[in-house]
Amino acid sequence: MASRVGWSHRLISATFISKENRRTARQTTRMNRLVLKTNSPLGSPLHFMASNSTLRIGILHNPLSGGNRNGLKKIREAAAASQPAVLQREVQTPSDVSETLADFARQEVNILVVNGGDGTVQAALTAIFQHRLFEIKPALAVLPSAGTTSMIAGDVGLKGSRISALQRLFSWVRTKNDRAIMIQRPVLKVKMPSLKTPIYGMFFGAAAIYQATHFCLQKVHTKGVRGEIGAGVAMARFLWAVFLKDRNVVSSVPITIGLNQNAPQKQQYLLVLITTLQRLFLGLRPFWGSQPKPLHYTAIDAHPRHFLQVLPSAMRGHQSRHVKPTNGYVSHNIDEARLTLDSGFNLDGELYKPDRKLGPVVVSSGGQASFLQL
Repeated sequence: MASRVGWSHRLISATFISKENRRTARQTTRMNRLVLKTNSPLGSPLHFMASNSTLRIGILHNPLSGGNRNGLKKIREAAAASQPAVLQREVQTPSDVSETLADFARQEVNILVVNGGDGTVQAALTAIFQHRLFEIKPALAVLPSAGTTSMIAGDVGLKGSRISALQRLFSWVRTKNDRAIMIQRPVLKVKMPSLKTPIYGMFFGAAAIYQATHFCLQKVHTKGVRGEIGAGVAMARFLWAVFLKDRNVVSSVPITIGLNQNAPQKQQYLLVLITTLQRLFLGLRPFWGSQPKPLHYTAIDAHPRHFLQVLPSAMRGHQSRHVKPTNGYVSHNIDEARLTLDSGFNLDGELYKPDRKLGPVVVSSGGQASFLQL
């Protein structure tokens, strides 16, 4: 999506169980009980009361998302024929999303289905977390493969085709079975000095990621290659350019970065990413930090050593003997990053160009979102 500039059936209680060294945060839902498993550093169990309200579904359709340019009519028809009835609206801009979610909140929607790409999910997260439209945040059900890349759907979304995913959701609401799983994930809060309010999302990328996104939009998507395949083509081209040291395709950029409470340091970077996702496109997991913090941070400096040897293990999140800071590879779990950069950044597929004269871009944790899986 362009952006330029009381959960479960009569739940009685829920138990929050903290386990260190777990990467995924899962919330298993049954008719009368909810059990959360997460890698939260909070320590002690957290008990809370959930709403007894009836489940009510609202669907956001973005007709401009890649997967919706064909087939949206069938999805709308399937939703219109569902029992119980659902609310569904078409949205194209962040303001559309905010207005629609304000209406959904008035009608007590507590399951929000997103039929759109990462940008649509980002707009929904921003409306939910920044504008605080809902008294109780809705659970998110992200339909698969609706966007150009859809990394969020690939990690925390529903599986299968969009039609089959909707049918499973509607069946679960009708039958009240115990097949539902809830995944809880932190959400990125991105504060850019030129914007009055923060943006919320799940994937932030700078340097080569920003350059690769431009390449993908101009050279790959224009040829009809989309989804994870399109992202994979762009990545392969950039990795080859790194190997050949072809600066016409990929070049390092100067970024001043301060992590957590540490003083900022200026350096040339080939790649910087911050995410709360556990899986990127093609199943990549290029982060290997072990700290009990909510955000994955990975950076590669301008002249990484042993690049070809490091690549297979680093992409899978394994720290081999060459994957270390002295060779140009850094990965931590963090609370906050402050980045002063001349080039732009990618937030969930949307491109932004900050003005370094106004101050740093600050990326931190903005809270927890719940994603429904069936």
